[in-house]
This record gives sequence, structure tokens and C-alpha cells, in this order.
Amino acid sequence: MKRWLWRGEENVAALCMAALLATLALQVFTRYVLNDPFAWTEEASRYLYVYIVFLGSSAAVSDRSHVAIGFLVAALPRALQWAVSFAVNLLILFLLANLVWWGWVATVRQWSIPLMVLEIPYAWVYGVIPVTATLMTLRTIIVMREDWQDFRERRPARTDTTGAI
Repeated sequence: MKRWLWRGEENVAALCMAALLATLALQVFTRYVLNDPFAWTEEASRYLYVYIVFLGSSAAVSDRSHVAIGFLVAALPRALQWAVSFAVNLLILFLLANLVWWGWVATVRQWSIPLMVLEIPYAWVYGVIPVTATLMTLRTIIVMREDWQDFRERRPARTDTTGAI
């Protein structure tokens, strides 16, 4: 259970993927077999995909699987590797703080505006931004703590997914 919770973003993204596949299958069936497609399936699919992207980004922070150019950092001395990693993570935290703030502002502003077909507030779509940015912030802090421990114990810098949480 603890592992399932620790990988929460991945698990919720997998559930969203299952819902997306079911929605798309229903769309294909109603469009090509029944010749009368459901109106809501296209909109639901679009926003399920948005959730999958944001949840997947959050999961990628924890296992360090975002795109990176590790060979440049690996060529530096160990102390500089840590410094570069720390600086990059500080920039990431700055970006995530902006995502949390502006995502929250956008979510609140969209609360009274319904989606065209589903007629639920747009805030349910925008809400994934501050939630996942908060999760990414926590994950980034954990990664920074691990990097600091590695530096103190004189272990090599983690430049790829070998340091997965």
C-alpha cells in the first residue's frame, strides 16, 4: 500500500489512461457502428489527456526521467556536478512556485465557467496544474535532499534514472 501511495501520480495517470482508452473506444463505436457519436467523448478525452500529461510530469520528477543532457554535467568535477544540480533544482522550484500560484489563480477564475459539453466547471481542468505543481515541488525537494546526501557521502552525482526514488 505504501508503494502504491508513493507512486500515486503514476497510478492515477494509469487510471486516467484506462478511462481515456474506454472513452475513445466508445467514441469509435458510436461514431462508426451506430453512426451517432456521443458529444461528450471528444471533450472528455481531451481533458483526460491533459491530466495524464501533468500527472506523468510529476511522476517523472521523482524518478529523474525528465529529458536531460547528463554527459555535460558528468564531465565536471564532483563538486561542480552537485552545484549544477542544485542550481537547476532551484530554477525548477522557482518555475513550480509560479505554476502553483498562477495555476491556482486560473482555477479560481474558471470556477463559474462550464465546459461546453460536459457542463462541469473549467476549474476541474485547470485544477490539475496547481495540484501537480505542488506534488512536483515536494518531489523536487526530496530529490535535492538525496543529492545533498550523495554529495556529503562522496557518492557520484545522479545524472540519470539510476537514482530513482
